[in-house]
Amino acid sequence: MKQTTVKTLTFASLFILSACSSISTHKNRSNESKLNLDTLYDYQLVSSTLKESLDLGNLVISVKDTDVVFLGELHTHQASHKFQLDFLVALYRQNPKIVLSMEQFSRDSQAILSGYLEGKYGEETLIEDGDGWSDYKGSYRAIVEFAREKNIPIIAANAPAMFVRCVGKEGASFLERLPKEKSEWASKKLDLENEKYKAKFMSFIKEAGRSHGQTSDVATKRQMNTYAAQLLRDTTMAESIASALETYPDHQIVHLNGSFHSDGRLGTVGVLETTVPEVKASVVSPLMVDKIDIETISQEQFNQGEFLYLLKELPERYLDKDKEMAAITKLIRERMKKKCEIE
Repeated sequence: MKQTTVKTLTFASLFILSACSSISTHKNRSNESKLNLDTLYDYQLVSSTLKESLDLGNLVISVKDTDVVFLGELHTHQASHKFQLDFLVALYRQNPKIVLSMEQFSRDSQAILSGYLEGKYGEETLIEDGDGWSDYKGSYRAIVEFAREKNIPIIAANAPAMFVRCVGKEGASFLERLPKEKSEWASKKLDLENEKYKAKFMSFIKEAGRSHGQTSDVATKRQMNTYAAQLLRDTTMAESIASALETYPDHQIVHLNGSFHSDGRLGTVGVLETTVPEVKASVVSPLMVDKIDIETISQEQFNQGEFLYLLKELPERYLDKDKEMAAITKLIRERMKKKCEIE
């Protein structure tokens, strides 16, 4: 789906039910000059502070003293993953004492992930038993393989998808019912009162209750449950990063997540900075553009991270709006059928 500002019920609902939030709401529209990004694998780095372009080497030097580097991504954009791999390689050459933290694996898969890195399992076991994302081979394989070959630890940082689904259906109180042996797989306490982040999240789903004939109270409760599910991901990932900082002292953490989790230093970044006030974190955020023209980037867009990487726009998924609506509705119905089942 083209990643634009979400105003409709259907897109908002898709956002609610997605496995992870990674929506870029910032796009520069201009027909004045030819696109300067040649392919969908290209990217251009920009310093938000200096408002000027920089190369990968300078970016790596700029984050040399940073404890945690958040690499926001657009999950379906291959240039995001190309940039992440390039950054990891360059950072490793500067400082081999790094740890990779990934939203793309959840805590309950840590044993499988660690076993794969140690040579105990094959890749299909990692994907099947470790609940690898459907696009693992095309998007994350090269990143994981580089880490494996260089003995870089990888942290399965996210909350299990079933936990997220259950919180989305039942609210944060679900976490109190987790079996003891599974309670460490996710954060137990969520801060639902961060008004800035809540407002940002709710802007995507504020229309969601109207087309379902729900009362205002029911719609508000459902939206808060959805927000709690989002916070479960954010908070669990922040706790995983904080734990990694303790487990691997003197190491630099690189965390991969959908850009919504780190844009504007909200989400996972905000939780981490509240939990570990002394932490030094940097955010690198993606921005799809028609051309490389720093002058057209707004201050709001610069505020998404200390650094941006500009990407070529993705093609439209649908030109026929009826087909788009039908596809989204089908996806929503399929996902809503999934139950909250914790053994």
